[in-house]
Amino acid sequence: MALLFVYGSLRQGQSAHLLLEGCRRHPDGELSHSELIDHNDYPMLQAGSQTVKGEVYEVPPSRWPALDHWEEVPDVYARMARTLNDGRDVWVYERPNPHPSAAASKER
Repeated sequence: MALLFVYGSLRQGQSAHLLLEGCRRHPDGELSHSELIDHNDYPMLQAGSQTVKGEVYEVPPSRWPALDHWEEVPDVYARMARTLNDGRDVWVYERPNPHPSAAASKER
């Protein structure tokens, strides 16, 4: 199962966390070379010079369609493969690149 790094509405106690109900939480993580911006009152991750802290969840393949739908992939967010500061490979929803890649539609 793949890991998902969350920093906004999918975090514990936030409005969309129910989409991760039953997913196993892993130790929290940090993502360098990133920053959060506001997008319609929701945080959006993009490339930057800061470190963003977030929660990490183990997500079964059956959950990805609902998560992608919530994050409006590929129109609003892109699901991108990233590496946390501690070396864990994760998926993260972030600002789409001007040239979308196939990575957002692949499952690990």
